[in-house]
Amino acid sequence: MSFRRMPGLAALAGATAVSLLTWVPTASSGSPAAAGDEAQYRPIQSISYEFGSKSLSGYFVQKSSTCFVTLMITEKSDPEGPTPPSPTRVRLALSPGQIAGLDSEEGRSLNVTCGEGATKLLVDVGERDRLVELQQAATRADIAQQH
Repeated sequence: MSFRRMPGLAALAGATAVSLLTWVPTASSGSPAAAGDEAQYRPIQSISYEFGSKSLSGYFVQKSSTCFVTLMITEKSDPEGPTPPSPTRVRLALSPGQIAGLDSEEGRSLNVTCGEGATKLLVDVGERDRLVELQQAATRADIAQQH
């Protein structure tokens, strides 16, 4: 192979790599496309949202039929600006059907729900009052099942 053909091969390899990246499943990173305001995540799939002046990123793992959720909440900032304050780590252990809520006075609210068998995590985005009602209804249903 001649050395003059190497730049062409490098360009071809780069184009191939870029085209293959479009086929990488959403499990690798980012928020999956949601039907409405709810998205579903599988274990270790990257979760990423912005609400108000905050950014949220994280993942969950399944252990003993429980969703162990780790979320990092940071201030959105300009990469050229001063260093933002340190992030806040939120650790949650949710049984299937349990819901945790995160609210921002500046924007969207989020509900994080452990799915059936802890095999998926549901993230619902929307108006705070609606999400609080969903959380309260799930709590009432859980209490009713226990009695």
